[in-house]
Amino acid sequence: MRRSRRVHRRRRRAASRGIAAAMLGFLFIVSVSAVVFVAVLHLNGLLHIPVIAGGGEEVVPVLAEHGSNEAPGWLGELPEDAPEIGSDVTNTPIDEPELIETAPGQEAYAAFPFYIPRNAQYYVQFHTENPQFDAETVVWKVNAFLHLPFYAHIQINYDTNPLLVNPSHRLPYGFTPAVLVPVYDGNPNLQATPETAEAFRQMRASANRDGLDLAVVSAYRPATRQRELFERQSGDGVVARPYHSEHQTGRALDLWGPTSSGLLDSDGPTPTGIWVSENAHNYGFIIRYTEYNTHITGFINEPWHITYVGIQISQHMHQNNLSSLEEFVARNPGVGLPG
Repeated sequence: MRRSRRVHRRRRRAASRGIAAAMLGFLFIVSVSAVVFVAVLHLNGLLHIPVIAGGGEEVVPVLAEHGSNEAPGWLGELPEDAPEIGSDVTNTPIDEPELIETAPGQEAYAAFPFYIPRNAQYYVQFHTENPQFDAETVVWKVNAFLHLPFYAHIQINYDTNPLLVNPSHRLPYGFTPAVLVPVYDGNPNLQATPETAEAFRQMRASANRDGLDLAVVSAYRPATRQRELFERQSGDGVVARPYHSEHQTGRALDLWGPTSSGLLDSDGPTPTGIWVSENAHNYGFIIRYTEYNTHITGFINEPWHITYVGIQISQHMHQNNLSSLEEFVARNPGVGLPG
């Protein structure tokens, strides 16, 4: 009898240990599964896990518009195999040049403050091919890469003031404006940078006081939308290539007047178009593509396309009769004016 009781006690203890082991195993599996589930949610941006910095402050990652935990704005490069239209000859940031250093035979060109020594041989070559230009014109045109065919030499533009985007300067792949706001309250389909939207509101109010009205029909476009528009056309000159479009910067607006004629009709600029051309610079805008700078910008005349560059730059361009943003940047290499 005693032996039988000892056997039963051993069996109960063994059973208890087996149940306990099974429970511990079950809890371990549940815990691991929970950790994996939480990690998956966090990596997909569905759950935020606070990170405590050394000072005890919570570091909250910012979810950018392209869906990764990077700060919006200059988002850097996509993988090398990312789809792209065209190819870059150079992918280097714009360096601040060393100015006023005379190379042999460059006295005529070095007299200008925007002379760039590394362009010395191109000044001579371009001037030889275009003797109708004076030395000053040669220097700024070469600085603007106008001695080369469009898209033959492309630099990534990391300089935000001003933000030059054209056939020779593109945005970094993955670029998204840091902040976008509706141009019109309650209309999320038309967005721009805060400075651009506010400047337009002020300009529109002024036009209203003069008995005219302005409307925005196109503003910020992501790269995917720009690609769709570009692929509908044959060749360049009407719609910019992805990452070469000012609309991707959030600083470009396409305007339309109150009638079907808009800002331009068969007889030329409308009263609204004339008002914009005479007043846009007072609000930090320039008319980016005109009939006078097509050979510089590579785009057709678009009197409805305005670009926000800041009041100091827009008024400087107006006062000095600079017909394009390319010319302003070429005459001010490495020198950004306050926006």
